[in-house]
Amino acid sequence: MAMIPAERSVPGRRLPGSGAWVEEPFWGAVVVIVFMSGMIILAKSALVLAEGIGSHMSDSLTDLALPAAGCVLGSIIVIGLLIAFGHQPRTRSGSATASFAAMRVLMFVGGIVLFLGGALRMI
Repeated sequence: MAMIPAERSVPGRRLPGSGAWVEEPFWGAVVVIVFMSGMIILAKSALVLAEGIGSHMSDSLTDLALPAAGCVLGSIIVIGLLIAFGHQPRTRSGSATASFAAMRVLMFVGGIVLFLGGALRMI
């Protein structure tokens, strides 16, 4: 029986990760605070926009422009940070991984709060 040589072990190529600006715990905390601010902007703007659209009063388009802009800005912040931190988990630093975990926990808690708020309002 012939001996077949094993494949050569090649270390994983280090791709550019989240960047050097989130390598430190301070900047990781700043990113989490920005993410939380984006979620708050998105939630408040969506509530004001839904209230304005749902009311039977005739609101002008300018009254709804600011909440709509807040929804867009909050969405860009939240989705942008999730996409930026979701790429290439092998190359992230420990601080970036902790920041991403904190963002996922905030999204989960926010979802539970929104679900319970809607369920209690329906009851």
